[in-house]
Amino acid sequence: MPHATWILFAVVATAMLLVPGRSKRLVLSYALAHGRKSAFATVTGVALGAALTASVTLATSWAVLTLSSWAFAVLQWIGLAFLVLLVIGFSRAPVGTGPIADNDNLREEKPLRVILHSFESEARDPRTNLLTAALLPQFLLPELPFLPQAIALGSIFVLVAAMTCLPYALMAEKARKTLKKHAVRRTVNRSGGTVLIAAKAVTAGYRKIAA
Repeated sequence: MPHATWILFAVVATAMLLVPGRSKRLVLSYALAHGRKSAFATVTGVALGAALTASVTLATSWAVLTLSSWAFAVLQWIGLAFLVLLVIGFSRAPVGTGPIADNDNLREEKPLRVILHSFESEARDPRTNLLTAALLPQFLLPELPFLPQAIALGSIFVLVAAMTCLPYALMAEKARKTLKKHAVRRTVNRSGGTVLIAAKAVTAGYRKIAA
């Protein structure tokens, strides 16, 4: 897989995963309640959940690609259509005034249980699942061997999932104050989807040039 594709995917995945969703709010909640000592457990749980989601997506992509390259192209276009709808939804969605984190609903304290709680939150988050399913196929090149691409993209995705949790876990109070600002929340909500579409366009142009 070309290095340019790796870089594009890392940038896009970072933009997507920085958006504060269910698992990021959970990481923030644990950090506010238990301090930085919760970082290892929460980040590990989120990374494992991201690994499961990415594995399911890549396995599905392989099955579709095995069926036919035409079917895989259809899958990519469906994913791209979803990302376009996502951009529109982000741009029109109200910022909201709800809490960024909730320290009252943390049912676990032991590290292993925190890992399982974070894993469950990430693996069962419908928005994350749909985003992963739409994102990963965009960067798979049907003309190249599938397994090396899957390993590279899956590894990058899990690494980025873990790294984007660290600011929430290690700088919890600062992160909460920053995200409470409407302008910041609005920018974060819109930037992820915009970068996704821009990267898809760049990737398409890169493939034409490479061909």
